Amino acid sequence: MLAIRNAGIHAERWSGIRPVIFLLAFSSLLAGCSARSQARNQRYHLVGKIVSVDTAQGILLVDHQAIPGFMDAMTMPYPVPDTAALAPLGAGDEITADVVVTATGGHLENIVVTKKGAADATPAPARMHEPQPGDRVPDFTLTNQDGKKIRLSSFRGHVLLVTFIYTRCPFPNYCPLVSRDFAQIYAATRSAMIPNAPSSGIRLLSVSLDPRHDTPAVLRTYAATFRQITGENPFDRWEFATAPPEELKKMADFFGLYFNRENGVIVHSMSTSVISPQGEIYKWYSDNDWSPADLIADAAKASAPQVRTTGN
Repeated sequence: MLAIRNAGIHAERWSGIRPVIFLLAFSSLLAGCSARSQARNQRYHLVGKIVSVDTAQGILLVDHQAIPGFMDAMTMPYPVPDTAALAPLGAGDEITADVVVTATGGHLENIVVTKKGAADATPAPARMHEPQPGDRVPDFTLTNQDGKKIRLSSFRGHVLLVTFIYTRCPFPNYCPLVSRDFAQIYAATRSAMIPNAPSSGIRLLSVSLDPRHDTPAVLRTYAATFRQITGENPFDRWEFATAPPEELKKMADFFGLYFNRENGVIVHSMSTSVISPQGEIYKWYSDNDWSPADLIADAAKASAPQVRTTGN
């Protein structure tokens, strides 16, 4: 779902997925945005063309021009709290609007159609595979923050938490929040092992979808930003990794992740999985609406022999 945690903005699946979609410009993306994101109710002028309208869920997908002082040109889904304003809109409409940025996210207001377009909406993403409890996880190969090749099979015998991020994500309640939550999980389990599995503690894996930028060195630097939570060296139990595009595509397909690179832009949904010591899916989250305590509890249950859950 398009979820801004604790902000009350939710959207159901687009064609079977519940994406929190992020878009990454290939070049300079929102320089200095992290500082601006702390300010409340800043407004920016948007000029763009509507790609698709989700009236029921209050979401506009807009291909917009660069927004001076805020972000580069990109295609971006925006919540529209006033869903009545969506009724006259259609794919291909050229619009102007205000992007309202708060500490918890952003939305559109004051939408004005400057030119009506043909109803040629971009097809919604096809239904994605949804990992099910008991699914065997393929043995994907990645490169970690040390430049070392790792395989998912190397985590067998441990409960593995896997999520997908990119280091330049500018939205504090999306990738940075998931990474901060992983850091909290690491810290909370630093000296404790999972009950009933004394040889198996939790392992964490954050997979970047931006291998062109997120080199091993960049991943190490990114990990260092969480040292106040994790301490000096999280790499004993928390790996940061990426993979070539073909392997990332295979991982995305398996982990129910909408993932596409087009014209220098990355589009992806969210996906976090709890994998049992036997290498099987225990639980899968298609959003970021979970807490560190939730995943720690899942991990404890996943470590117990032959325990299954029925959904998220």
